[in-house]
Amino acid sequence: MKITDFIESKQNSGSHLLLTTDSYAIFGKEQFDDLVRLGQHKLRSAPVSLYKYGRRVEVSVDELQSLFQKVVSLRNTGAHAFFTIYADDVRRIKQSIKKLEATHLRIWSIGQKVCVTVFDCRDFESRNRIGRKNSLKMNYIELDTSLVKVFSTTLNSESIKKIPTNDWNLRVGVNGVTEIKPFSDSDSYLIRDQRLIEPVTFFDSASVGQKISFQFHPN
Repeated sequence: MKITDFIESKQNSGSHLLLTTDSYAIFGKEQFDDLVRLGQHKLRSAPVSLYKYGRRVEVSVDELQSLFQKVVSLRNTGAHAFFTIYADDVRRIKQSIKKLEATHLRIWSIGQKVCVTVFDCRDFESRNRIGRKNSLKMNYIELDTSLVKVFSTTLNSESIKKIPTNDWNLRVGVNGVTEIKPFSDSDSYLIRDQRLIEPVTFFDSASVGQKISFQFHPN
């Protein structure tokens, strides 16, 4: 594949493409500027270079190599948790994002389960407050997976949409960066924690035999 064809094939993933001799990083598009895609390529004689919307940007090789190493180092920190979300649950999450027009999802642990809350953060802003007769749009999903440490991370739903639907291996880093590696894709996707928590409290009710949630409006 020619370099020009390779660059064109990756333009939907971000505004900037950083090439090294055997790897690449894609990042920078406004809707999902918290996302970095890392992968390897087999281009022959690829120069260390940076492209913005397909056009080469003049930056020194040393600066670009340093930038690439900083990006790679984001996944070389300690981790709060490693776990897998399987394809059926990934589909459920993406369907919820589409149905609710959700802005974020929070992945977090409680006991021995991993939970996902899909929500629209605009519903919790006072200027967008909805009437009491309406309920906030939110989906809560519990995933069966192996035991993980206590953690919480909130991700941009636009970034989640860019990741192929398949089984996902996740690594939640102590630096606030979650790495997602789809089984069907050799690339890694790094997403920055948005540090948002939906104002919801869950508890088990013995009287009604089911989980209850309280959803709070801002004052």
